[in-house]
Amino acid sequence: MSHVVMQAAEFSTIAAAEQAAAELRRLVADYVAYEETADAPWSEGAVPAPLVELGQRHGVPWPGDASSRFMLKGLFKDEANVLSVDRLVFFWGGGFDLGGAWLRAVLLRGLGAVYCTDLPRLAVRVDDPQARAAASGEFLVEEDHEEQFTLTSDDAALDDALFTITFERDGDRVHLTFDDSGDWAFVAMLPQLSGDDPALRAPARGLDASVIDGGGALG
Repeated sequence: MSHVVMQAAEFSTIAAAEQAAAELRRLVADYVAYEETADAPWSEGAVPAPLVELGQRHGVPWPGDASSRFMLKGLFKDEANVLSVDRLVFFWGGGFDLGGAWLRAVLLRGLGAVYCTDLPRLAVRVDDPQARAAASGEFLVEEDHEEQFTLTSDDAALDDALFTITFERDGDRVHLTFDDSGDWAFVAMLPQLSGDDPALRAPARGLDASVIDGGGALG
């Protein structure tokens, strides 16, 4: 099974997130059409037209090198997914890369995201973090994701995780952590957070600039 590559963005309002999700779905539709009609859609020398056009719409010049490409495991129509969860938008597929810093620049500059990341850490305020984390673990086991996640109150576990979800209230925190063997379990959890207003948050022990990317390095 291929691993998840993901871009996640937080917006100030649900309406802004839904608008961004619609733009990403347009990109998916354009990319599916490109794969179906281009003479050599996966040529290393080609800059896919949908990416160039996305950048033009949002003021981000899309470069013609490997750092800007989409590299999914199979066809875009089978692999690409877009999901909005309250103020958050997730764009993912099984593969190797999904636009990198250039796509995050579009999300930030053109679509007005507050934060973007390719390694999302989510914080969710709930009434009872312990109970909610336990219920989430039970859900994942029922969905055949047993042994693909860890439940812990140890903040140090965040450092070694690929993706995380933290349920918290007034200093009480429980983490669901997912390494590269549990990335699809993380994806399965995302719809379960609808209505909880999750937020993107960096690991407790400092911010890695390569994770939360404001696009500043792009000029």
